[in-house]
This record gives sequence, structure tokens and C-alpha cells, in this order.
Amino acid sequence: MHWYQQDGAMRSSKLLRITLAMTLVALAACTAVGETPAGTDVPATGTHTTPTLSTVATTTIVTTTTLPPVPEVPAAPKPDPLPPPPGQVPPAGVGGVAVIAAGGADLWDDRSGSPFVTAHEGLVMAVEDREGDWFLLRTMCDTRAWAEAPQLEFTSAVEPVSVGQGTSFSEAVVVLDPGHGGANHGAQGPTGLREEVVNLDIARRARDLLEESHTVDWESGIVYPGSDIRPVGRVWLTRTEGPPNADYEAGLLFRATLAGSAGANALIAIHNNAAPDGPFEGPGSEIFYMFKDPDSRRLGGLLIEEMRRSFTPFDVAWMGDLDAGAKYRLQEDGETDYYGILRRGLVPSVISEGAFISNEPEEALLATPEFRQAYAEAVYRALVRFVTTDDPGSGFTTPYLRTNDVGSGNARSTCQVPAQP
Repeated sequence: MHWYQQDGAMRSSKLLRITLAMTLVALAACTAVGETPAGTDVPATGTHTTPTLSTVATTTIVTTTTLPPVPEVPAAPKPDPLPPPPGQVPPAGVGGVAVIAAGGADLWDDRSGSPFVTAHEGLVMAVEDREGDWFLLRTMCDTRAWAEAPQLEFTSAVEPVSVGQGTSFSEAVVVLDPGHGGANHGAQGPTGLREEVVNLDIARRARDLLEESHTVDWESGIVYPGSDIRPVGRVWLTRTEGPPNADYEAGLLFRATLAGSAGANALIAIHNNAAPDGPFEGPGSEIFYMFKDPDSRRLGGLLIEEMRRSFTPFDVAWMGDLDAGAKYRLQEDGETDYYGILRRGLVPSVISEGAFISNEPEEALLATPEFRQAYAEAVYRALVRFVTTDDPGSGFTTPYLRTNDVGSGNARSTCQVPAQP
């Protein structure tokens, strides 16, 4: 029986072992001989290896407090925020983000006739245009609809800050995108665990971390309550607020547009993987970045580092692809990003494939709060480093040619905006 299957009485001692293992991994990374220089592409070969964390030691974030005991792992994310009250006076601005107010909001095709739906309270949509107190929204079904200001909470778009050394995390805006949802379930594990459920839980945990102050032990990667890193300026989720469990379909155009309208510094699409090439020495995590965007590439390199730091202490039979790491995937023209959310990206965006849910040992990990929290902490640490340091990231690999069709990611013709009951 694995440690993550044991009862709560055993969990604390096992967490201490994980802490020690994380420290040893980080120390090994700092002293490794012959490691790949940060930012160097590594051709895929027939050998499964796990690159070291080559840039962690360069992180310039300073820890100023005495570290407390290792925090307990939350059993579940915090509840979603309550929907805003109706009747608010909207600020000036055209683009931005709208949250459906309590009681729902009527959506109209052309502001005449009757509304086609009363959208569920709490839903988040991009604002693409404005005429007075009417807002043109991009819905999760990739369609456009009009809504009136009193039924929304409108947040004007902001000009993204320049990321890098000296930037305060409290100035940044982040979009987290839990992959799949609704009729689009994503991958499924051997015992029936669905990717869409896991992705949402991890994204909400990452949101909780981003919305609070923390201190990070950059040797071990442990995220503590503290005051060294202030909350992020704003975090939006593409799929959470609204109906219970937020299980609704969302098109890739909607997801990418939301990040652009929010003025986000980064978008991370949270996924888990299926159909690996075979056994792997350590976690076979993959990050896909935008081919022509250096910021997206850097974010991908930081995220793969932090995932390996979070996941390596979990001792399971890992699976992976030969070219696991931070990479791109292109269409046949050799220039255009293959994945729709990256192709449409208006801000630095990456797709994270944390673990292989199709591999039963990894599916068992993904079912636990401990592993989901470790995933969320990897996302958090990568974003902190992306915004506030010049760390270049590592773990880059040259992808082999992929011919499998993953679909367009567009909302289906049957997609419906969740309605207020």
C-alpha cells in the first residue's frame, strides 16, 4: 500500500519524508555535474531521463522569515466566491472581464426581441465591446452575446506589467484554465477518474495559493503561510464560478479571449495526460509553449522545473513520452502552433500535462489531495518566478513529430451557456 493510501495518522510523518526528499532533489540539482545549461534545447532520444532543476539555484527571491512547521494539505479547495450583487455602476472602459451577478443575467443576440438565456450567476466572460451600459460578451460557447450592466460586475482591462526581476507579484494578473468540462471530459483513468474533475480541483487549489501571502522555501519548494510573497494582483479561472462543480463546456476561443481581455501576464491551461510512450525515470510531465513567444517558452521551462520538484518525491512507476519536458508542437506548415489555445493566445500561454491519468499508479496519485496540492504548488512557484525573477527555465526538449489529431477544441454546436435555475 502506498503512503497516499494510508490514514491521516500516518500522513504527517510521510510528509516529513517528502520534505526531506524534496530537499535532496534540490541540493542534487545545485551540485549536478554535466547538467544541461538553462535554455538549451535537448534533442529527443531513446533514453528516458529526468533533467535536473538547472535554474532553481539562481532564483533571487529572498526568504526573510523563520519557516514554520510543514503546512497540512487541504482536503479540498476553498469554496468558490459568492456572485457579486446586482445593480453596480460599471467603471469606464471597453474591454475587460464580466462576472454574472447574483440572480443571473439575461443574454441577448442583438438587444431586440427576447433574451436567449438567463446566464448562471458567477460565470466569468470576456468583454469585447461596449455601448453605454450594454456589454458585448464572449461566452463559453465561443459565441457573442449582449448583457446589461446592472446584471454584471465589470472589471476594466489593465495594461500588463513587464515581468522580471523587480516586478511585484501583486501587480500581476493570471488566468488559470482547467482543461475540458461538460461534454468534453478529457482523458479517463483505468478506474474511471476523469481528467476534467482533476483539472478543476488543481486549478482551484492554485487559485487559493495565488490569493494569499506565502513564504517559499526555495531549497525544498515547500509553500508556507507567510508574508514574503504577496497575493497576485488578480487571478481568473475560465471554469469554476457558476453552476455547482462548474462542469460546463468551454471553447478554446473563449478561454484565450478571456486571458487577453483580462490583460493577463500569463495563462496556464491545466491538464493531465494519456497514452505515454512507456516507462519513465521520474515524472514524465510535459509543457507545451507558444513557438514564437519567448515569454511563453520561459514560463514553460519554469513550470517543468517546478513540476519535477513537486512530483519526484512521489515514488511510483512513472510513465512518459521520449521527448518529455518543455516543448512546442506545430502544424504541418512548421510555423503555426498546433494547439488552439496557444495558436489563439493573446498573452504568454502554456499547456501543462502534469501526470499520466491513463497510468494506474499515476491515476491513484491524481485522486489524492496531496498530489493535487503538489501540482498546484508547482503552478504557484512557477508563476512567482516568472513574474518576479529573470530565471530562464530549463528542461527544454526538441519534440518528435506527432500525427495524432486532438480535435479543434472549438465549442460544440450543442454547447449551451449554463442557465440560472
